[in-house]
Amino acid sequence: MNWAKKEVRSMKTRHIIPAILLVLAACQQMELEQPTPETTPEVQQEAPDSLFTLTIQATKGEAETKALDLTNEGATLNAYWKNTEKVKVYKGGTLLGTLDVTPGAGEKPTKATLSGSITTTGLAEGNELTLLIPRETWSYTDQNGTLTGTGSIEDTYDYATATVTIASINGSTVTTTGNASFANQQSVYRFGFKLDGSYIDPKDFTVSAAGGRLVQSLSYEGGTWTPLLGPLTITPASAPADHFYYVALRNGSTAADTYTFVLTGTSDQLYMASKGIPDTVLDAPGKFISAKNVTAVQPDFSPIDATTDTAL
Repeated sequence: MNWAKKEVRSMKTRHIIPAILLVLAACQQMELEQPTPETTPEVQQEAPDSLFTLTIQATKGEAETKALDLTNEGATLNAYWKNTEKVKVYKGGTLLGTLDVTPGAGEKPTKATLSGSITTTGLAEGNELTLLIPRETWSYTDQNGTLTGTGSIEDTYDYATATVTIASINGSTVTTTGNASFANQQSVYRFGFKLDGSYIDPKDFTVSAAGGRLVQSLSYEGGTWTPLLGPLTITPASAPADHFYYVALRNGSTAADTYTFVLTGTSDQLYMASKGIPDTVLDAPGKFISAKNVTAVQPDFSPIDATTDTAL
């Protein structure tokens, strides 16, 4: 009996051990046959536009930049650089980057260093770059008649441009063939209005050109300037002590013109005035023109009595 039991156990052992070995072998085979994970292919991304450093020496003469200063008892309008200014760089209508301004020596420097990074993709030696101060769209509307301060010509309405040519693109640096000489794209006028020999301070006044060539705004797109023409209304924040109002005007022609003014008095009365503008003033933008004694008249705009049959 004991022998029989031992024999049964021996037979079971002989059958179990091979089964275990078969299972282990199968597991090892499965491990050997497990496919190796595929390597994820690298996604080839386009390289970002190359950014190169551009440094330009810039010059400004009288009335050729956005910071303005009256000297000689108001007889001369000078220009100087401010470190708050920015210069945009374009090739045709494509914006490449923005340059910071580091003014030169002196309290009111006329020279500055412009520096920053620009996109060089598609650029080559000999390409012309356009430099704009300070933004793409230049508007001359909503002026307040002041030269300096918030909302003034200096702060908002004085625009200038220059062109430079690329000399080389090496390493991480772009060089140009020469300095940038900026030119204003409008002139600054000083107006004073008199009625019967005494100054009047209007609540607002509108100026229009007989030739219809006053520019309300300029936009730079696709390498082309597009003007919007029409009259401009100036609304002073308050009456200045010297009775003088400063307006940035761009005339679309160099031919002589006549500016006409419609002024609204403090009690809503209307005044009319006109001023001839010779071609020597309009031959180039960027000038300072003083017209401190523009003669105004008060026309009779009274309505006709409705009870009166008046033949015209």
